[in-house]
Amino acid sequence: MINFFELPLSFWGYALETTAKLLNMALSKTVPQTTYEIWHGKPASYNYLTVWGSFAYIKRLMGDKLDSRSSLCRFIRYPKQTAGYYFSDPSEQKSFISRNAVFLERVFLWITDEMRCYLRN
Repeated sequence: MINFFELPLSFWGYALETTAKLLNMALSKTVPQTTYEIWHGKPASYNYLTVWGSFAYIKRLMGDKLDSRSSLCRFIRYPKQTAGYYFSDPSEQKSFISRNAVFLERVFLWITDEMRCYLRN
């Protein structure tokens, strides 16, 4: 997963954590319920799932009038305690949680020059 998306090795833990979350939401042959249903007592919702490592536009909360209203970030994991998504922003070199995002899930297959520049940073 990490090699396919050309992300730094520091995101390896996030990739494993996301994989474990998805495996806990998947059906098993040995048990009639998912692991998530056994732990929480209710079925899991699959509506919020997205492709790991996909790009998304995140609206900035504060900014200058002449700056762009959103920034191109990368989805890296699901937060544990809140609803939303955990993103990495290389331009500001920080990670943050956001609920409002416009995902570009099909773009990672056909990477543009702007996104190649993002990957190199």
